[in-house]
Amino acid sequence: MKIELNKILLSSKQIASLLKKTCEKQVSFKFTAKGMSMSPFICDGDSLIIKPFTRGKKPGIGDIIAFINPVEGYLVIHRVIKIKNKQYLLKGDNVYYHDGYCDDKDIHGIVKNIILARKTFQGPKRLLRNSFLYLNDYKKTMAFLSRYKILTLVCRLINKLI
Repeated sequence: MKIELNKILLSSKQIASLLKKTCEKQVSFKFTAKGMSMSPFICDGDSLIIKPFTRGKKPGIGDIIAFINPVEGYLVIHRVIKIKNKQYLLKGDNVYYHDGYCDDKDIHGIVKNIILARKTFQGPKRLLRNSFLYLNDYKKTMAFLSRYKILTLVCRLINKLI
């Protein structure tokens, strides 16, 4: 563990452990996202606020959830694209393949807020990022686009053009 400029850098497994313990106490959890699997909605360096998952209230299609991979033990933030027999099919918006199904016992929270990193987006990239954040309000549409890999293809095409 390194301490850098008043920040503590933790591994994904350490963050997963903290998230699990925090959410068990029904307290929201904030951390900085790493990776681009949910780009352009969640980018590397954005801060996320995770609201604890309440067992009586189930996530819906299109919700972005925090779950802990039961095999590897690391934290994953991905979108619910299908629900079948009380299991959730999850997929990152910017990846081609889904993660497979997970049980609700592995889901610890739902992303409630995305705080954009202090990066400066200029011109088309800024317009594009703002447009995607606006579209995220249409969760079921985004889940459909992600499930059928349309969103992934659009993201990759746009990244090549910009």
